[in-house]
This record gives sequence, structure tokens and C-alpha cells, in this order.
Amino acid sequence: MQALRLIAGNTARKRIEEQGLTPDLVRMVVGASGGPKWLCLRGLDQFVFGEWLAHAKGPIDLVGSSIGAWRMACAAHPDAGRIFREFEENYFQFRKEDGSTPEAVSSSSYAILERVLSPEACEAIVSNPKRNLNIVAVRCLGATASQSRFWEGAGLLAAAAANAMHRPLLGNFFQRAVFHSGPSVAQSDAWADFGRIDVPLQAGALHDALMASGSIPFVIKAVKDIMGAPEGIYRDGGVIDYHFEVPWALDEGIVLYPHFYGHLVPGWFDKPLQKRRARGAILDQQLILTPSDEFVASLPYGKIPDRKNFTDLEDHERWPYWRHVVDASYRLGDEFQALLENPDKLLSRLEPAPE
Repeated sequence: MQALRLIAGNTARKRIEEQGLTPDLVRMVVGASGGPKWLCLRGLDQFVFGEWLAHAKGPIDLVGSSIGAWRMACAAHPDAGRIFREFEENYFQFRKEDGSTPEAVSSSSYAILERVLSPEACEAIVSNPKRNLNIVAVRCLGATASQSRFWEGAGLLAAAAANAMHRPLLGNFFQRAVFHSGPSVAQSDAWADFGRIDVPLQAGALHDALMASGSIPFVIKAVKDIMGAPEGIYRDGGVIDYHFEVPWALDEGIVLYPHFYGHLVPGWFDKPLQKRRARGAILDQQLILTPSDEFVASLPYGKIPDRKNFTDLEDHERWPYWRHVVDASYRLGDEFQALLENPDKLLSRLEPAPE
């Protein structure tokens, strides 16, 4: 069984063929929203960030929303391998009662951040010259910024309807907000829409930015007035950038995308809209690494973890399931490492991205 799929856009494939897939070819890494889905990438992340990319000579932009932002924050630390291990250990401490209310989820999530990302770790992340961390959230506008569940819900329904008609209409309800540790937002011109707010990331704001990036409406409390950002209510970056539909345009190198799926859904409200899946120029410079269907089918329940695990499974059921997935995920890292050591075989495994 091949556990790993490699999906390459046209330019990405050409650059890999000409230069070889080395750490220095990677100029950007993207991380998607998806809650516990990240666990199926755990072993791949450990190899990619903890070992392989540690040898890159030049800087790398890291872009993520929601759990993707949390992963990219770990990856931005100079000792990424250790931080990923600590994040996994603490993520497994989440208990069912910790998800009983939005306030409980927020409190337990902040506690994880405090244990994993100390003030010293936060400073190391935002001051790392080799990594430009870009945490993506949204600033809520109008009814979506309401503290009333009724009015917030009404705003979300209106946003979903507007998005179904024309995705850019989401800009009437949310502004894209990017907290960046480098001198500027990564590939700034490629995704300047949705009234983007650029916020230089300070160490003292890292926890709040990460919490905002993953604050799903009605599940986690919104984050208000983040240090350095315009006043307002900030929520899950996946609302606009669930998997990212951005035409990244690098002069050199490729965009590496370790992802749960072989497809990209632009925004949170686009999940049921098959026609909205990214293709063509959007994927041109990307190399997507994703679990194969056979790998996923081999997991307990025949699927990767998701947010419903917190409510549908008891802790004594969820923890062994997650542990099995994490243990299996190291096969993805091992397989990718083996392909890097055999360039001809790697090239033969590259699948074309959807046109």
C-alpha cells in the first residue's frame, strides 16, 4: 500500500524535475483549517519540519489558518521537532468536558498554548529570521461581530447565502486578517482581497492570534481587540481561507502543502460546493502531500479524525483512535523520506494537479 500521494502543479513539477526536490526548493508551506484532521499528518510534519526543512538555507514563508496556523507556529520555532512533540502531547490532554461550552473550549485551548508556547518560545518564533509566520484570521463586520448568538447567527446565514452567490461578497461580512512575523505578509500581492488587514506579529499577541484563527462560531469564543490589530472581533481564518484559494506566484521554488485531502476548498462556506474546488493556476506552483485513499481506509472507522470526535466519542474511545492515527501517520513521513532519496521514483509518483 502506498500511503502518500504527491500532487504537483505544472510549474512545481517542472522545477522539481530541473532542480530536484530539496529543502532549498521550498519557499512557502501552507497549512489548512481542519481541527483534529491534522493528526493524520503528524508523522509527516515531524519529518518535514523537524528534520528535512531544518536544512534549508534560505527563509521560508509559513501560512496557515485555524489548526494550520497552530501547526505553522510550531514549524516556525527554531526547534520545530521538539515543539511539535509537545503540541501533540498537550493536544491529547483535551477532555470531553473541555468542550462543553465555548468558554470551556477557549480556556482549555489557551492552557495548551501556555504549556507549549512559553513567552520564550513565542519570542523565538516571531524573531526567527528563517521563518515568516503568517497566521490568518478574520475580522468580523456587522452582525457577524455581534455578541448576541441570534444576531451572529443571522449574520452567518446571510454570509453563507452571499457566498453561495458570489464568493467575493464575503467581504461584506468579514475582513481577512494576517498576522505576520516577517517584514511583510507572504506573497502579499497574491491575496490582497477581502479588505486584508496586515498586522506585524508581536510575541505577546501570538496566543491571541492563534486562538482567533481557530475560533469557530458557536464553538469557541471570539477574540476581541488583539494587540497591534484594529479593534474588533476576530474569528476563524477558515471562514475565508479554509484551504486557501490563492494563486501563489513565486519567482523561484515551490509551495509545499502537507494536506489532509487531495483537493482544496477555498472557504468554510464552500465545503458543500463541489464546483468551488481549486484547480488550474491556483495549484500551479504547489506540491500537495496527502494521505492516499488506501491509507485512510486502513484507519479505525475508515477515516481521519475530525471535530465530531469531541462530541461523538467518549475520551476512552477517542484517545486510542487518535493514537492509532498518529502512529500510522509516521508512515507518510517515512515514505516521503524514501522518495526524496530516490528522485526518479519521486518523479514517477507525481500526480498532475486538476486543470
